[in-house]
Amino acid sequence: MIRIATLASLFLLWGSCEVAMAQTAVQGRVTDDQGNALPSATVMTASGKGVFTDLDGQYTLAVSAGEQTLTFSFIGYLNTVKTINVKAGETKTLNIRLREDAVLLNESVVIGYGVQRRKEVTGAISTIDSKEITAVQTPSFEAALQGQAPGVQVTQGSGMAGSGSIVRIRGLSSMSAGGDPLYIIDGIPITQDYFAGGNSGAMNRNPLASLNPNDIKDIQVLKDAAATGIFGSRGANGVILITTKRGIKDGIQVSYGSSFGYGEPSARPNMMSTEEYLAIRQEAWENDGGTGYVWLPNFNSPGSSSEARRAAFERAMETNTDWFDLFTRRAQKTQQNIGLRSGGEKWSMYNGVSYDKNESYAVGNSYTRTSARTNFDWTPNDKIKVLLSGSTSEGQNQRVRGGWFGGIGAAMSTALPYMAPYVVDSTFDANGSLVSTERNYELNRWSNPMANQDLEQWRETERRQIATGQIIFTPHKRMDIVMNGGYDNSKLESDVYKNSALDITNGFAYGDWSEYNARNYNVGANATFRAIDTDTTSLSILVGAEAQKFESDGFGFNLVNSEGPAYAMPALRDSLLGLHDSLYATVSSVTNAFPILYRTDGFASTFARVNYNLKDRYFFQATARMDGSSRFGRNNRFAFFPSAAAGWVISDEPSFNSETISFLKFRTSWGRSGNADIDGFSRFALYADQTQGATYAGDTIVYPTQPGNPDLRWETVETVDASLELGLWQDRVSIELGVYNKMSRDVLMNVELPAHTGFNTRAVNAGQVLNRGVELGITSNNLPNASELQWKTTLNYSYNYNELVSTGDFTEDAISGGTNDSRAVLGEPLTTYFLVPFSHVDPESGRPIYIDIDGNETFNWDVNDRRAVGDGLPDHVGGLRNEFTFRNWTLSTQFTGAFGAKIWDSSAKRQLGMVTDWNMRTDLFDRWRQPGDIANFPRLTLDPETYGIPAGISPWWNTSLFMYDASYIRLRNASISYRVPSSKGDITLRLSGNNLFVLTNFIGLDPELTRDFENRQDRNFSGGANYLTAPQERSVIFAINANF
Repeated sequence: MIRIATLASLFLLWGSCEVAMAQTAVQGRVTDDQGNALPSATVMTASGKGVFTDLDGQYTLAVSAGEQTLTFSFIGYLNTVKTINVKAGETKTLNIRLREDAVLLNESVVIGYGVQRRKEVTGAISTIDSKEITAVQTPSFEAALQGQAPGVQVTQGSGMAGSGSIVRIRGLSSMSAGGDPLYIIDGIPITQDYFAGGNSGAMNRNPLASLNPNDIKDIQVLKDAAATGIFGSRGANGVILITTKRGIKDGIQVSYGSSFGYGEPSARPNMMSTEEYLAIRQEAWENDGGTGYVWLPNFNSPGSSSEARRAAFERAMETNTDWFDLFTRRAQKTQQNIGLRSGGEKWSMYNGVSYDKNESYAVGNSYTRTSARTNFDWTPNDKIKVLLSGSTSEGQNQRVRGGWFGGIGAAMSTALPYMAPYVVDSTFDANGSLVSTERNYELNRWSNPMANQDLEQWRETERRQIATGQIIFTPHKRMDIVMNGGYDNSKLESDVYKNSALDITNGFAYGDWSEYNARNYNVGANATFRAIDTDTTSLSILVGAEAQKFESDGFGFNLVNSEGPAYAMPALRDSLLGLHDSLYATVSSVTNAFPILYRTDGFASTFARVNYNLKDRYFFQATARMDGSSRFGRNNRFAFFPSAAAGWVISDEPSFNSETISFLKFRTSWGRSGNADIDGFSRFALYADQTQGATYAGDTIVYPTQPGNPDLRWETVETVDASLELGLWQDRVSIELGVYNKMSRDVLMNVELPAHTGFNTRAVNAGQVLNRGVELGITSNNLPNASELQWKTTLNYSYNYNELVSTGDFTEDAISGGTNDSRAVLGEPLTTYFLVPFSHVDPESGRPIYIDIDGNETFNWDVNDRRAVGDGLPDHVGGLRNEFTFRNWTLSTQFTGAFGAKIWDSSAKRQLGMVTDWNMRTDLFDRWRQPGDIANFPRLTLDPETYGIPAGISPWWNTSLFMYDASYIRLRNASISYRVPSSKGDITLRLSGNNLFVLTNFIGLDPELTRDFENRQDRNFSGGANYLTAPQERSVIFAINANF
């Protein structure tokens, strides 16, 4: 902090220097928030004297000596008022950045295959400016979307570097198909496979982690069918359009950003110490009728003698290890980025490079990203424009274990406090002097998570290249023909090496290496004809076609007695890669190579859109798209997706007259979109060969693994939307209120099959899912007439109701659910927890009391008493941002919140119930101890039958006792910044904090987290489940941003 304060002081002192000039005047440059010049902006004194800025936004205004109040204004931007003192003979420099007025500005909005004025937009589209993304330095691009737009819910994956999030737009519509939105960068859909590359290590991968937020100009979130319908088959879950920065005409602009800071866990688990754990274990032993000392996991067994148990107990008291402290640290973070925007008369270019190293608080875990982007625009004449974009990035994730896989997850569970991570062996000479010490890991009695942490190397590297090209040909002033193409190539390389010390049986070292490749090709063409184009009326028609092909493959090998990680042995790796074309190959008795299944699928589409603007206040839009996908059977390969929308700017009616309402618009839409995010082989009957073991008549056995379904067809989502846009008091306050109804039909489901078929599940179209909701967005400029203090408030809120309406001809029991006892229940949300209801702890006996299927209290836990007890989807989600600006200082805060969801803490059943071989939480102090006690948790026991669990049933019994309210309010971000006055450019210093505090009733680490998932269905059904997930990170970042 001393270093940060020193740097800030130096910059502030430099910014306060003044240079005497020969005349009395004020000069400077007026720009927008991105540093773009605003030509013809007005600079006016209080007496009415003023000037306009030139083409580069520069101005010089002669003034009288003394105090001067200047007003800066530009159409579509908020006025800025500054008061300064000017000495006689002095020319003072005053650079101003004007802020957009979201309602007044006739800005262009990207709508898919084109742009529209915001006034003309008839669909539900939310715009997020790049400054709102880069100002909040989050672990991932998607995390920065949280709280930025109504209807968008973001759930964090974990606090580990490189982890992914779950993004939902207007609820969840799918069961076994993907529920994530479609991401499009500069017009090209990008690959987003969340399950690539094999072992996830109990962490959700993030296929978007390689994106550089500093390259982004703005983001459009398309939510209703009118907005997404032009994308047809892939718009059902919403569309996120990302537009990157372009160059400028006739000039050069340089931007530089640098930041550094630290991070730490936003919460710590309340685990027991050795003394506390031994005490509760002893209490459970005695409650069960045991005598003497209790037996201890990893030290002895239930059959040990009383003397052995006593000795183990005494030895255990000698050690008290804080495992969570060993696995965490204060993480370091740094980011450097440079952007160059340049151009001439017929060309412009943007170049950006970035380096970002983000350590997490988990020891050994970090994510390092390097990226570069070039966007080039060339206009050789007034009929042709060429737009080229290319980016390359490499993300390197130094992985560590987490969650159920060990590491920091083990530090919160199986790592008992009386176990030491290692023992110290000392060597002494003949005189008794210490010669050396050596740390040896405890591996003979248990799986030591610290040994795995230190002796295992795990690195994942993702390399990605995205190239797009577009040619715009304008043969006539009323016609544009656009041809485009794109290529997205990503490669995920995973390399794991385990030291021989981890194999206490054979002393073997192990290595695993794999490479997953995904290639996405996209070509298309469209033409726009403006049949009518006057000042008040216009009619445009868009027609087009596009095709997309996706393919993936991979290769891997594993080694025994490996000398190190594969990335450290390139010669060996390259020689084994030569086996890529072999199905299965044995290099030696200890080395195996294997392929990753080759996949390919494609889309072919035609589309059309008609936009009609009547009198610049009545707007109509209709779209139609025909999509075909190879993921479906021959009979259902194609589907038709139409939409229609209308808008009416009521405030532009001649009869409308209001001093309060300055803008009023009503819009409504209907449409149908689709979802094809399923495994490309779902429709096929699949077979596998028995490569080892049994044969038949000497031949390899081939056997079926998946039943085919050639009748699989598209999921469809039909949406009705209505919204009101309102501007008050000269648009000082803007309000957008909308309602929607989404019905998903032919929902793809995995249904259970009878055991005699030899298969587990089969994919079918049968379900119906309803989402119905309300969205509210408010932007308010609270002090429009203040001379120096500005206060802007942005609020967004959404309510969503989710219900599984139908499962077709299948019963609920036949529908595959998610992990952690979430399942499909008619009339309930998709993320419903299906558990035995817990009532209370019996005050007399201390035993748990459940509610049976008939609503009666019982001591007996019965699987047939399970029912819907809650769900993981919040009913209410919102964000609140306040920004205060005083002269060159800006203070901003952002709160986010969610209400109405439940969280299923799957690890709590091993830590707040029956005493197990896991460490327990101190919440268990509120337990029953004697007759008459009113407690949250039942009497301690080592015997599951005490809790009414039948013999043969897992002691980790699932009841609503471990389901909690997940409502929260979080201070997502707070920052203070200072803009240094300078005639040569613009420099901003910012100090920000993320995840500073959270208000919640959840007794666990974080109500906002989710666990890892292995497939689309788990990602949909179990989004509210938590299993030893690392808490989010709290960070403090100091940043310097300069624009010249």
